[in-house]
Amino acid sequence: MNPEERDAKEVVGLDPWGLKRIEKLLVELEGVGSLKIVADGHGGIDEIHVLSSSTLGPKQIVRNIESALLAEFGLQVDHRKISIARVRSPAISKSAGFDTEEPSGPATPEAVAVTPPAADGRLVLKGLHIERSAGQRMTCRVEIEDDGEVVTGEAEGPDFEKGRLEVAAAALLEALQQTSEDQVHLSLQGVSKIDSLGRSFVVAIVGAAEGRRGITLAGIAHITDSPEESAVLACLQATNRWLSIR
Repeated sequence: MNPEERDAKEVVGLDPWGLKRIEKLLVELEGVGSLKIVADGHGGIDEIHVLSSSTLGPKQIVRNIESALLAEFGLQVDHRKISIARVRSPAISKSAGFDTEEPSGPATPEAVAVTPPAADGRLVLKGLHIERSAGQRMTCRVEIEDDGEVVTGEAEGPDFEKGRLEVAAAALLEALQQTSEDQVHLSLQGVSKIDSLGRSFVVAIVGAAEGRRGITLAGIAHITDSPEESAVLACLQATNRWLSIR
């Protein structure tokens, strides 16, 4: 049996979610020592725990993991599901499940389960508030953090499923607009809830214009807490990279 057939048998049989292939990829990344992946039971990842002794910062390790999963498997994992624990001892085994080599002395933890709030230069969601009023109307207020400063955006609209998604997305774009330069304009082109492979997602399409130059941005977020929060996260995913590299 060649290596490809052996890997395929392992993934389909003993490891239906392909976690061993993912672990094999991630432990080769700089900054990743031992790791443990917790599957959500639906073909996705619920948590990734990493033990690192690298001088590489936790934010960079998280970005490396996100990029590797997206490039190799087309898998998007929210950075909030990735936790980094750092130790001073360099003697960390590269085997999954936090199996470590015997160090010469006890390892002293510097931090435990450090989850970076956002990558450098990117915005992060800090709060989402929804108020319903008479006449099937709702108001959504979104708070994002921009370089230590909290910015608030607000929008109002109809209180039905698709309307709530649009209002939440519009509130996020209102907040983003405040963090952007005057010549940058963001507009919501569409937001929708979709179901695929037994899971629910929100997809958002955002138009971004700077002067005469325009671009269409897209983002997707798995629904974990509420569709409205996922609409905000989908828009944030769509716009964050473009805003950070402008």
